[in-house]
Amino acid sequence: MNQNKIIELLEQATGLELDEETVKGLIDARLEKVLATVEAKQVALGPARPGPQVGLSRYLGDVRRLGMGQAPRHLEASELVSVAGPQLKALPAARAKDLREGATIAGGYLAPAEQAGEVLNLVNNYSAVKGLCREVPMQGHQITFPTISGGLTAYWVPEATDTETYGLGDGAEHGEKPRSEPTFGQLAVTAHVLAVKVVVSNQLLDDSDPGVDQVLRALFAETIGQAFDVACLRGAGTAIDPVTGLAGKITTNALSVSGDFSFDHLAGLIFAVYENAPHAAEVPVLGHPKAEKVLMALKDANGDYIYRQPGQPRAEQDARPRVWGEPFVRDPNILTNLGAGTNETRLFAGDFAGSAIVGLRHGLVVKTNPWAEPYFSYNQTAFLAEVRIGFNLSDEKRFAMLSAVPTA
Repeated sequence: MNQNKIIELLEQATGLELDEETVKGLIDARLEKVLATVEAKQVALGPARPGPQVGLSRYLGDVRRLGMGQAPRHLEASELVSVAGPQLKALPAARAKDLREGATIAGGYLAPAEQAGEVLNLVNNYSAVKGLCREVPMQGHQITFPTISGGLTAYWVPEATDTETYGLGDGAEHGEKPRSEPTFGQLAVTAHVLAVKVVVSNQLLDDSDPGVDQVLRALFAETIGQAFDVACLRGAGTAIDPVTGLAGKITTNALSVSGDFSFDHLAGLIFAVYENAPHAAEVPVLGHPKAEKVLMALKDANGDYIYRQPGQPRAEQDARPRVWGEPFVRDPNILTNLGAGTNETRLFAGDFAGSAIVGLRHGLVVKTNPWAEPYFSYNQTAFLAEVRIGFNLSDEKRFAMLSAVPTA
């Protein structure tokens, strides 16, 4: 049954002359009237609710039933909160912040803080790059850091011998201190929206066990984490792919394997970073699992394997494997079909902790809307998960990329 047929039937039943906007207004007014009687005691969701947990899908089902004049199934009416009414002021500050957006009577309900925070933490499980970088909170669309692109020079100055010739010539030979000037620059980190949209039927929301929200939570984390990882590794920096990844940023230390792959190539990758970041605490190496398998077979000049599993010598205190003493980070989002034979991959290394910045404008928020069209007419609910996040390097010379690494 299409939308026009529904309106026609409503006109016959009510004797009113209706259109799409009038029908929406009637639904809005009815929902507002119902929710106006709700006493805002708490948001009874997830871990915040004593006893058995009530997932977001069942919560939304109860909200939708209230809007249609029906009794909720899983919660008492007094335990449901409208995000549009004055009752919002009675919520604790932390909850009010999570429920403040998208708040027309017909529309947006946010996932509870426990869901959003947990999903954001799960993102790190699927983004190898994000956990390595320095994370900076952002108050606006863009944040700018001052940088020094040219360093200073120190000079030895002899004891002054002739004050009458002060300022003549280079001055150093008479005891005058030479001037050294730094070169300043700027590093801008821009937050971009990364979003996932899923539409499910209301029957599935009502009947699913486990709840759809529990399934979507992990899917949102995996999808967004991998999408951000891909952007950091090989983003194009275009309108629809706004982050420029490491493959596009690294120019100074863009290395390539020549001849047979050996431990010397890996040493060259790591020390290309240390040459420009000599004080880095460590230089993590990122590689695909296929590259890791190849690295496990490499030996140094003494016949010792350069790859160390956690617990082995030179890796006793680390939960990550190490290659040449540096942490190896497994990243399945690195391409493995490069080269003429489509059997090559890349290795990345860098001072991530000191020179790679992830700007977080806001963490992952899950919004739902069972009343917006066309979803309402088709008895569906839309879930939208989005995060505003950015990525940039303060100095590309502190990173290196090794191409033409064999996958077998």
